[in-house]
Amino acid sequence: MQDVESWEDHCCFHERRDYAGLVAYCRDEVKRSPDNLYAAERLLQALVLNGDYGDAINFGATLERRYPGVGMFANHILDALFALGKTEADFDWAEPPSIVRLGHGVSDDCYAFLRTKRKARSLHDLHSELWPHDYVAFTDLELLHYLQRDERFVVNGETPVNAEISVARKRKRTGG
Repeated sequence: MQDVESWEDHCCFHERRDYAGLVAYCRDEVKRSPDNLYAAERLLQALVLNGDYGDAINFGATLERRYPGVGMFANHILDALFALGKTEADFDWAEPPSIVRLGHGVSDDCYAFLRTKRKARSLHDLHSELWPHDYVAFTDLELLHYLQRDERFVVNGETPVNAEISVARKRKRTGG
């Protein structure tokens, strides 16, 4: 049975940035509950946070092959690969993940989503509506700056937390 208070322990390790301790704690959780996919994901994340990228990739490979199509492991594997200067092509995926990279396709997706909306939306809204199951290979700040440079958008706010994005509306001409 899983300890219902284990989330508190995880929080303590995170707050102290004791990632080596978190790895040890998560390894113990996985030993006690080897079929608990959430415990496995937490260990995978802890390995990445601790900079154990090779171990994360190896453990992630085992999980990804054992549970193909369970996307919860892919983001951590990708984080480890990218931290080592590798790409998704350097991993033998049972089921390749969907990766969203910043470019015209992203701004076109944002435009298509926002043009039907009356109210401005946050970056969080864009992420949750447009890429809920994808690995997003850019930061919120990069997306914010990208949209600020695109004339199709009006961006109010200077930080990813407070920015509100809408589509620039064409003004109607008045006769005269």
